[in-house]
Order: sequence, then structure tokens, then C-alpha cells
Amino acid sequence: MKQLKKIIAHPLLLILSFCAIIISGEHLGGFYIMYITMGLLVPAFHSIFGTIGILCLLISHYWKTKYFVLNLAGIMCMILSLFRFFLQPNGSYNYNTFNQFLPMASLIIFGILSVIFIIFNCMKLFKVSG
Repeated sequence: MKQLKKIIAHPLLLILSFCAIIISGEHLGGFYIMYITMGLLVPAFHSIFGTIGILCLLISHYWKTKYFVLNLAGIMCMILSLFRFFLQPNGSYNYNTFNQFLPMASLIIFGILSVIFIIFNCMKLFKVSG
């Protein structure tokens, strides 16, 4: 059970699920990582926050630090990135994401992994055994 908890709450799995969110546009779709990289060329808000979120989780994981606040800041930046992406002006272009099974399933998987990640990090932050 502990091994499963380690896998489900692993930051790299969370980053992978974030980057693999399927976006369905009116004419063109793709993985969210494609939209993040395209947005970095024109400094888009969602791209900057998505990149900051990924970097926070990578720094916290690979430096073997116990910066739970950095983990929580990373996941919040990722979630903010998604909200900003869909709520930006002309964001209705990508609303097909909410009408199709695979894009919606990828969002749900990221959401579930995010909630689990936040819970486990809060438990570690407040030193609750689980």
C-alpha cells in the first residue's frame, strides 16, 4: 500500500499527467505541453505559470528537499495555468475539451492526482501519519 501511495503521489506522475492533458480545439488539438511551449514564445500567462509549476515540482523532487510549500506552490501554479488557459479571451475555442471523452478523462485524471498530491503534501507538512 505504501508503494502505491508513493507512485500515485509522485511529482513526476503529476507533471506527466499535466503535460498529457488533451486539449481539443475547433480545428486543432493536442497535448497541453504543446500549448505551454507555444505560449512561451509570446509570454502567455498560462504558459508562464505552467512552466513555473513544473519547475517547482522538479526542483523540490530532484534536490531531495522537503519543501512541501514548494510542492503546493507548484501544483497551484499548474491549476492556475489551466484555469487561465480556458478562461482567457477567445478561450471558447478550446471548449470542445469538455465535450469529448478522452480530453475530459485526461483532465479528470490530472484533477484526481492533484487532489491526492495536495492531501499527501499537507499530511507531510502537518506531520500526520497515513
